[in-house]
Amino acid sequence: MTEETANVPNGRFVWHDLMSTDPAASEAFYKALFGWNVNGVPMEGIGTYNMIRAGESDIGGIIPLDQEGVPSHWIGYIQVDDVDATSEKAASSGGQTCVPPTDIPNVGRFSVVTDPSGAVFSPFQSAQGPIPDAEPTVGAFCWDELLTNDPEACASFYTNLLPWRQETMEMADAQGNPTAYHMFKRPNDAGGAGMLQMPGEAEAPSHWLPYVMVEDADATAARAKELGAQCFVEPRDIPGMGRFAVFADPTGAHFAIWKHAEQPA
Repeated sequence: MTEETANVPNGRFVWHDLMSTDPAASEAFYKALFGWNVNGVPMEGIGTYNMIRAGESDIGGIIPLDQEGVPSHWIGYIQVDDVDATSEKAASSGGQTCVPPTDIPNVGRFSVVTDPSGAVFSPFQSAQGPIPDAEPTVGAFCWDELLTNDPEACASFYTNLLPWRQETMEMADAQGNPTAYHMFKRPNDAGGAGMLQMPGEAEAPSHWLPYVMVEDADATAARAKELGAQCFVEPRDIPGMGRFAVFADPTGAHFAIWKHAEQPA
């Protein structure tokens, strides 16, 4: 690995927006669950943007969603060199463009596209230049995982579109059955994202699932259910790695929580 490839910051999820059918309910839920602060920030061309802050870091936002038939959902922003070129390539590789490349004054440039299985994500360029890697902290997003009905097509799509390579390993699914887990790695060998075959019993379309780091997966899971979340996967371990659970918030947006496994001294 050269120094040049080791320092490539692209291919990383750098932001997450919640497209919510009920922004007030979403704000109340996530504030109570993760201790997030949500503040209205004036933004040129948009109006007031509800910025999510976890600890000392801004990590995303909450945007009203009023498209009939479209449920609440999280959308992740992936850092790229060129939003226009990435969007054009996505559209010509089996994806679709939902929002064309658009400038956000003083913030950056983005688009919204889908992969061949219909999962939505946003290529993004920051106006301040590439956003460097940073270790996730408790309360912040720490991983993104694609649940898709067509892993083969998506693996080809993403490794062609982004600076990702695919590695496949075997793990157990929610029922304890062996399944393939696809890891997308960036040029610096850091994980870019993960991918799983959509469980057969799931009724959701293909989508990206964001993970939030927590101190205690079991306590957070119990609190999420008290606050009205639907639990799809109860807290369970991935040996040697960590403990997770998967939910839909009260407005229907899917998310997961993650607690790193304690490492031996």
